[in-house]
Amino acid sequence: MALGDLTRDAVIAAISEYDVAGRQSFLAKYGFADSKRYWLVWNGKHYPSKAIAGVAHRFIDGRPILGSATFTGGEASVGKKLRQLGFDLYIVPPNPDWSRDELILALDLYFENTQVIPGKESRAVDDLSALLNAMHQAMGTQAGSTIRNANGVYLKLMNIRSLDPAYLAQGKVGMQSGGKIEKALWAEYVGRREQLAKDAADIRTAITSLDVKAIGTIDADTAYEGEEGGVIIRLHKRYERDSRLIAEKRMAAKASGSLKCEACDFDFAMVYGALGSDYIEVHHTKPVHLMEPGSKTRLSDLALLCANCHRMAHRKRVPLTVDEVRRALAVARKLVVQP
Repeated sequence: MALGDLTRDAVIAAISEYDVAGRQSFLAKYGFADSKRYWLVWNGKHYPSKAIAGVAHRFIDGRPILGSATFTGGEASVGKKLRQLGFDLYIVPPNPDWSRDELILALDLYFENTQVIPGKESRAVDDLSALLNAMHQAMGTQAGSTIRNANGVYLKLMNIRSLDPAYLAQGKVGMQSGGKIEKALWAEYVGRREQLAKDAADIRTAITSLDVKAIGTIDADTAYEGEEGGVIIRLHKRYERDSRLIAEKRMAAKASGSLKCEACDFDFAMVYGALGSDYIEVHHTKPVHLMEPGSKTRLSDLALLCANCHRMAHRKRVPLTVDEVRRALAVARKLVVQP
């Protein structure tokens, strides 16, 4: 008995049985679990590839099924054979690494519960799992059904605990499979619990403010991310890409003079001539993740910045104000002035 014996007709017969029985009954009857990543695609529907392949074996001269424990799934086995038989597969992308924003939320939860870490079925773990899934849904993340589930959140808390000197002082080691970002964040926030709580609160507010339709179409532009990273920067960009407001802001500035950068006075038209005419970038000056739901952006909330200053404005977790960018520029200019 082997996968190599499978035929196309046998696979189609197994698919037909699955359709008649239904997913739960089919899987329970033959002892298979649902697919997590590899799905057989047939007539626009998705089927658990390993279960279909195993049951299909019984449609070859009345042979017994291939039990779940007798063969492996995945691309190298079931996937390869099904492709050879002319079937298509859909492979769910692997879960992405934990981002800085997510790890800050997990670290904040850890510090709230250093004595007793919340269990997998706790309300705290479930709430964080739901929050992170809401974020990934809004940002259009392509991943499997296990992304940031309660088990994953709990394991991340265990990773974080392995960095805690108080825990290690007990002679314990913990789960040491965390990454470099966890270690960097621990070092960044050690002794700064209040700042961690504030940053975590900002991220939670940003996530609950996300507009799925508006945010999902905005790419994560690493040139603008800096420390701020994922969810807050996307929310900020959602406001900065309002084409109507951008046009009105530029028109108002042009009517009163020229389109100069409000931080460094750079004028694209002066430097590039006709090519730079009417060009300037627009920066939202308020921390939009803290704005009340339904708040409207006014032209006075927007500032005109050149590309360089705009990027510098986004180098921190919460975007800098124009004054802050201007001061940073002034300090830098003083440092390079020759005596």
